[in-house]
Amino acid sequence: MQDKLYLTSNSLTCIAEILECYHSENERYAVRLDKTLFHPQGGGQPCDKGTINGHEVLHVAQNRDGHVLHYLHVRLPLGPVELHIDRAHRLEHARLHTAGHLIGHLVERIGWQAVKAHHWRGESRVVFRNPKDALPPFLDDLSNRCAEQIQLAQPISISFQEGRREVAIGSLGCYPCGGTHVENTSELNGLKIIRIKNKKDELSIHYEMMN
Repeated sequence: MQDKLYLTSNSLTCIAEILECYHSENERYAVRLDKTLFHPQGGGQPCDKGTINGHEVLHVAQNRDGHVLHYLHVRLPLGPVELHIDRAHRLEHARLHTAGHLIGHLVERIGWQAVKAHHWRGESRVVFRNPKDALPPFLDDLSNRCAEQIQLAQPISISFQEGRREVAIGSLGCYPCGGTHVENTSELNGLKIIRIKNKKDELSIHYEMMN
């Protein structure tokens, strides 16, 4: 079974072993490893960038068998290889993902229910439904409450419950999640709520990281 190290570790480099490398579509080669640090695209988050033995990883995706596949322009021989994750890219999307969780927890406290999220640069948003006739938050008020949690440097913790990975922000609560995250909310400095859209019973909160 493949060891998905990104679920438990924030390491950016490791040695892994290529178990399979075969020609895929669009002149690309799919590489399956015994373990990987690369987060695949999914869960509202883009895949990690980086290299395998110095060769650029073009895309990372999980197949139907649950294996994470790494797509390259070159064929690599079976055997040990060195993985390097692009730190800046990883941190950008870990911050966006954790910020989405923070917004989710704070808005759920006023009666809304988070139903989906998207954590891509320029497109980040959390979508809520309204099961309790709750009023939508004001942008300034939500921004202030986010700033308070950032100032508190709430720790981000990961646990596994009956095989399900859960990510918690301090005492705010937890969500089942397979994405990458920062270590505490102080790393979300620069979070900006850019607009709140309330249409019928659906609330969309759009945000970005300013630095």
